[in-house]
Amino acid sequence: MKKNDYLFAVASVRAKENSLLKQGDLEQLINIDDYKKAVLFLNEKGYELPETSEYSKVLDNELEATWDYINGAAPEAEALNALIVKNDFQNLKAILKAEIIRESAEKYFVKPSVIEPEKLKEAVSGRDFSELPEFISVPAQKALEIITKTGSGQLCDAVLDKGALEAIIYFASLGNDNVLKEFAEEYVSCTDIKTAYRAIKTGKNSVFISSSVAKTSKLDVEALISSASEGMEGFLEYLGSAGFSDYKDALESGASSFEKYCDDKILTIIKKAKMTAFGASPLAAYFIAKETELKCIRIILSAKLSHVSGEIIRERMRELYV
Repeated sequence: MKKNDYLFAVASVRAKENSLLKQGDLEQLINIDDYKKAVLFLNEKGYELPETSEYSKVLDNELEATWDYINGAAPEAEALNALIVKNDFQNLKAILKAEIIRESAEKYFVKPSVIEPEKLKEAVSGRDFSELPEFISVPAQKALEIITKTGSGQLCDAVLDKGALEAIIYFASLGNDNVLKEFAEEYVSCTDIKTAYRAIKTGKNSVFISSSVAKTSKLDVEALISSASEGMEGFLEYLGSAGFSDYKDALESGASSFEKYCDDKILTIIKKAKMTAFGASPLAAYFIAKETELKCIRIILSAKLSHVSGEIIRERMRELYV
């Protein structure tokens, strides 16, 4: 697949970028003092939100429609699966746990996904993963063995979290697109650091961390695991000395500040796609931009319902693509 084959798709995406919310739109939305007025404002921008508090499903559908659009526009979309494959592993977690406690998993399914959740459910029910692609069949088999033999939901989650990160790196490597590859490397590195941080906070050992993190060219995971085993001081010292002082500073400001910093850093990387009319990255950028917009809308609407101040809302806002 040649980069030039994306020219028409990129032109289409550039036109749709004009409908994305701007930073000024978010500021207006934050300043609106009433939930229903906020919904009205968003509906004037093209959303179709109800006046009730049931906005979540509408936003979910909006993201799924965005994926369907870029998936249909792309001449070859496999590399773009790096953007959504984490949802497949989230669905697999839900299915495996539902299988153990004999509960329905459907209400926990997340879309868009690479594989239809029902296909994952059939594989788990039949204890046969041979019809699934290798990126998920191997971790699925391992996770099933862990949860059935040990009952450890946490270790099961760790194996699937690692599988998801490895799948993101795998799919991003399929396209000859450096921005998409950089996105994957940054996303996985950020997640690895967050996993190690949480492990220290919750007293998890190095074996657990090793089961959860994935290798990248950006981050030495062995050094990360080793530093985490020394406790928080050694971990933060490692980040500062290994070129991740920005992440260290964000972590020291708190977990929510770290989450925001990671989202903003990834968006900064994906903004590089604005400089090209070729390849998959402009399509990936549009999807991430829409995903970020929807995340901000969720934060604002939830805050309006809870009567949270504008000052606190602004602290939680993510940087937008446009």
